[in-house]
Amino acid sequence: MFQTKIKLTNTGKIDAILKGIVLKTYEESLEEKLLLCMECGDVDFYIAYSNNEELQDAINENFEIDEYGEIVKIDEHQELMDDLYDYFLIIHKESDLFDFFSAGPYTHNGKTRESDTDMLAPRGLYSVPFNDAIKE
Repeated sequence: MFQTKIKLTNTGKIDAILKGIVLKTYEESLEEKLLLCMECGDVDFYIAYSNNEELQDAINENFEIDEYGEIVKIDEHQELMDDLYDYFLIIHKESDLFDFFSAGPYTHNGKTRESDTDMLAPRGLYSVPFNDAIKE
């Protein structure tokens, strides 16, 4: 469960939606045999948020909305969004669905190559974080 200083009425609901998004991402990346870049937008909470109305509604349930449909305590909303951004990365890494490859050097087929970013891959599908390192 994620940690935030913002008082929420539906923490479990938000958590379940986020974990559902992670599961869907896993299923899609497994089917397509994709590596996911953690700094490139492949694993980005704000993109997931903007494409998921259920998540938007669940988050916004916790905030007062003014007569123009705007969130009254925008600073608190942004703090929650930042906390959820961090949590979204954590649940990807800790889900046991993905292998995590940190940025750095890797040896594959006798050659050392550098990964510039942290990467995720469906568990057991890749030996190192490069497209040519898929296990057959």
